[in-house]
Amino acid sequence: MPSQKLTAKQHRLKAEIEEIAVFVQMDHWNILDYEEGGRATYLEMMKYQLVRGDIVTKYTRIDEFLAVDICHYYFRRPKKGFSFRGQWKTQRFKVFNHYILDETFLMKKMTIAHAIREIPAPIRSAIARINDVRNALSHSFFPKNRRQYAHQKKLCIKASTYLLLQAWKNSRRISPL
Repeated sequence: MPSQKLTAKQHRLKAEIEEIAVFVQMDHWNILDYEEGGRATYLEMMKYQLVRGDIVTKYTRIDEFLAVDICHYYFRRPKKGFSFRGQWKTQRFKVFNHYILDETFLMKKMTIAHAIREIPAPIRSAIARINDVRNALSHSFFPKNRRQYAHQKKLCIKASTYLLLQAWKNSRRISPL
């Protein structure tokens, strides 16, 4: 059974997270302090912000995994204990990352990574769906009203999409989402 006590660092981090949550109005535990007539709206906004944050985080991780695959192709990869730490000291690696990878969108990275090593069609489809949902969430306060989602009246990614991506990452020995 895990310890029921927090370390000093854990206490500081918890307090910092709570302070940030209050500042960005994600403090659902304080909902009774909000105006009574607006509580449902605030809770909906908190829910949407949590979902947006999760989708953007998953999108960013997928982008990073694809970038790692591309870097492994263009830069030598030792057998054990690989890290890009040493590569970041080289001008060639910095230029590649700053001016090529940083300027390349997720779907193009997927195309490049697929050309290097096959990404199965279901995985490519799952990445495309997450890309679409991320774009909808990033470019609209009301993504469910966008044309591609209006008929469903909701915006969702099925759990199977996440499971596919998990399997893909595991097959490439990449840390999970």
